[in-house]
Amino acid sequence: MPATRSAARTSAAVIPRPGEACLDKRERILAAAEDLFYRNGFAGTTMDMICAELGVTKPFVYYYFHDKHEIVETLAWRASVACLSTMKFPADDVRPAHLKLAEGLQRWVAACVTHFRASALAFRVTASLRPEFRDELRTLANDFYADLGALMEEGRRQGKLAFEDTTVTAMAMGGAVGFMYTWYRPEGRLTPEELVSRLTATLCKMIGLRPPPARATATRKNPPPRRSLK
Repeated sequence: MPATRSAARTSAAVIPRPGEACLDKRERILAAAEDLFYRNGFAGTTMDMICAELGVTKPFVYYYFHDKHEIVETLAWRASVACLSTMKFPADDVRPAHLKLAEGLQRWVAACVTHFRASALAFRVTASLRPEFRDELRTLANDFYADLGALMEEGRRQGKLAFEDTTVTAMAMGGAVGFMYTWYRPEGRLTPEELVSRLTATLCKMIGLRPPPARATATRKNPPPRRSLK
């Protein structure tokens, strides 16, 4: 399933357009629910708690979401799309594979740090997700590793990378980043920018790649693509 399924593209506008107010309200609900899910777990968070956090009545939330399962799937989907589409490049990008890989690794780590809580949620509530939704997430992950592996092998053929087994190395990298939720604490000693820089450098060393120059990681302002649950 393509990552752009039922994506609603958004762009900045000076004059508010119909639907923007609804989008803002949806974002308020998602932000409150994400925080509650992260602190209390999926099972430990109720729709009543989400409403109380927002200071609204249930009809306000139910107008935008059928239940908390739809909310958690929305959060998991947007985080997964943001993190697992980072190895895709335009067809006319003719840079060598190792340069695209260096950029892709940094984008991947930055996206996982930015969407840390929702990414953690996706791992923690896997058993609570619908089977068909888990299949969609698995398709995203398979596409990501296919793109990652292709870049790695091309870079190795060009003599720019050094590693042995593509699958083992890619999965080891995925473990280091994907299970960040078990050890990363946003309030810890490293700033998000420092973590992105150091973890990216670690991944680069795993494949014999010189890490890209450290740079500030911009926080994404616009909401990622919406996924239709119908």
